[in-house]
Amino acid sequence: MAAALRILLFASCLLLAGCGEEEHSDDPGEAIAPQVDAAAGAWLRATDRIDPAVWLAGRERGRPLAETDPAVEEMRRALRAARNHFLESERMLANRTAQLGRMLADDGRPEGYVALLGALSNVAAAAGTKQAYGEICQHYFNLRHSGVERDVVLGTLSARYRSQREFR
Repeated sequence: MAAALRILLFASCLLLAGCGEEEHSDDPGEAIAPQVDAAAGAWLRATDRIDPAVWLAGRERGRPLAETDPAVEEMRRALRAARNHFLESERMLANRTAQLGRMLADDGRPEGYVALLGALSNVAAAAGTKQAYGEICQHYFNLRHSGVERDVVLGTLSARYRSQREFR
């Protein structure tokens, strides 16, 4: 029952996080106030004026980080590389990674955000076409939650996504 509830909660969060992707004002002169402590925000909104790498690295560390912090530079490289394999923007990749990281940590299976981005990018690369990051995150969490070890999950998902090439 608890597993089903977690999966339902995850799916609901994915749907809600995707809502309101981009918000635009009709007034081109209207300034959008940046989030004061973006590293503490629950989600990186389309209206937030912060680099997704700064937000995600700060969120992982639990405190705001400077744009020049080595952790931010590493996150920036990971997000940039992930964009080659996923349909989502860097902002949405950051949101989904933070969500997945929190769920894994709550489940007693914490993983670093850069490592998650890299591993799931490799899964998507096996398919040979851009994939939906949220979908791969959900598959990854479900398998990890069921007790499957990380390397086995990544191998299983890579094989599953690699099979997409066969049907093109």
